[in-house]
Parts: sequence; structure tokens; C-alpha cells
Amino acid sequence: MNFKVPTLYKRLLAFVAVIGPIFWLVFTEDGQRRTDTVVLTLWGEDEIKLNLQALDNQVTEEEFMKVFPDIEWQCQDQVSPFGNRLCASKIGVFNGIPAHYVTVFFHDKWVNGVKIGYRKNYHTQLKTQLWHQMGSPIAEGSDQPQVKRGPDSVLHWSTNTGHVILKEELAENEEPSLMWLPFSMLPNSSS
Repeated sequence: MNFKVPTLYKRLLAFVAVIGPIFWLVFTEDGQRRTDTVVLTLWGEDEIKLNLQALDNQVTEEEFMKVFPDIEWQCQDQVSPFGNRLCASKIGVFNGIPAHYVTVFFHDKWVNGVKIGYRKNYHTQLKTQLWHQMGSPIAEGSDQPQVKRGPDSVLHWSTNTGHVILKEELAENEEPSLMWLPFSMLPNSSS
């Protein structure tokens, strides 16, 4: 039996095979994120993969820097509400999300906070990623510290040693950033 596929079907299949992936990369949020991360990596931007649940304030600066030897850190003594030293680096990607920078705060050589500046148009995808990785944010009415709901509401997830904090919604000119802080930095936290 000689089965012949009509030319129109062949052309339609070829069209879908070529246009489908391009459509996905350009017109879907996931495709745009993946395209941006590949482009940022090709341009030489650093990627940092950081397990937020494993962060611990019992890690020294030296130990932290050994985990990320390929990142070009700029460190300096600087007093802030988060410690007395910080190390920062420009990055392109944080856990698969296009980003701008990472800053690690230290207090007397111990990790005391991490701040990630990410690209604003990926705020919703970052929230979704955190929901998938860490479960639901801490519910109101729990014994954990809460921030009032409203335009300034904050989502936070509890880890073994601290909290991951992210604004629920970003204002027009607000810097998109994610924070990890140890329990000792938050009032009314369990230690």
C-alpha cells in the first residue's frame, strides 16, 4: 500500500513545527523568561542558584564565598540594619529568574541576610516559584510575625532558620527585591 501525505498537510506541519516554538518563546511568559535567561547567560551574566530553605546564619563569609567561587563579589565593611559587612555582585539570573544583583549581609562574619534584586516583569513568576518550592506563605493568625494586608502587604515563608520575604504586589517605581532574614532579625520570631 502506497500511502501519500497531501502536500498541504506537509506544509501545515512544517509551518507549525517552525512557528510553534517561536510563538512559545516570544508570546508566553515562560518562553520569554527562558529566552531572557539564555540571552543573559550568553552575554556573560552570572547565574546564582540559591536554595533559600537551606540558608543559615551559622555560615561564615568565607564558607559562603566558597559555595559561589565563580561569582565576582565586591565586599566592604558597611554598617546597616542587617549587619556590619556586605558583599554584592551583579548577576543575570537567580534560580531561573532574570535578576540584577545579589547582596549578602554579614554580622561579625556570619550571614545575616540576603537580598536579591530581580527584574520586575518576573515578579509573578517568582511568587509562583516560591509557592511551588516552599508551599503557602505564612497564614494570618499564625504565631509568626505578620504584615498587614493592603498595598504594602508582604508575603513571607518560614525556613528552618529564617524567613523569605517578598512584596505581594509592586508599586510603579518600587524596586523588586526578595529578602532572606534569620529569625533573630524579625521581631516576635521563634529562634
